[in-house]
Amino acid sequence: MAKKAGKILALAAIAGAAAAGISYFTKYRSFSKELDEDFRDFEEEDEPPIPDSTMNRNYVSLHADKDEFMVAAGDVLNAVKDAAGAAKNVVRDAAAIMTDTAKEAMNAAADTAAAAKATFSGASSGSENAGLSDDPSPEPEAGADSSASLETESSTIITEDTDLENQ
Repeated sequence: MAKKAGKILALAAIAGAAAAGISYFTKYRSFSKELDEDFRDFEEEDEPPIPDSTMNRNYVSLHADKDEFMVAAGDVLNAVKDAAGAAKNVVRDAAAIMTDTAKEAMNAAADTAAAAKATFSGASSGSENAGLSDDPSPEPEAGADSSASLETESSTIITEDTDLENQ
C-alpha cells in the first residue's frame, strides 16, 4: 500500500511540474506578443515634423540710445541701494542677536559664579567643622574675579553694538 501511495505522489509531483511549465510558457508567449505589439504601435505613430526654431527668432538691437543706458543705470543704482539697505538691516539684526546672546551668557556666567561661590562657601564651612582647616577666613575665589571682568567686557561690547546701531 505504501508503494502505491508513493507512486501516486510521484506522479502528482510530475504532473504539477508539467502544468507549471506549460503555464509559464504560455504566459511568456503572451507577454512577448504584447511587447511586440506595443513596439510596433510605437513605430507606426507618425509625428508631425518639428518646425525650425530659427524661423521665429527675434533679435535685439545692439545699438542703444544714451537715454536707455541712463534708465538702466538708474535701475541698477536703485537695486544697489535696496541691497545695501537690506544688508544694513541684516547686520543690525545680527548685532541685536549677538547682544542678547552676550547678555544671556553674562547672566549665565554670573549665576554659575554665584552657585560656585555658594558651593565653595558651604564646603569650606563644612571642612571647618571637620577640623581640616585652621584658617577661618574663606579664600578668594577665581570665579568672582572672572565674572566681574566678563561683566566689564560684555558691557563694552554692548556699548559698541549700540553705537553701531545709532550710526
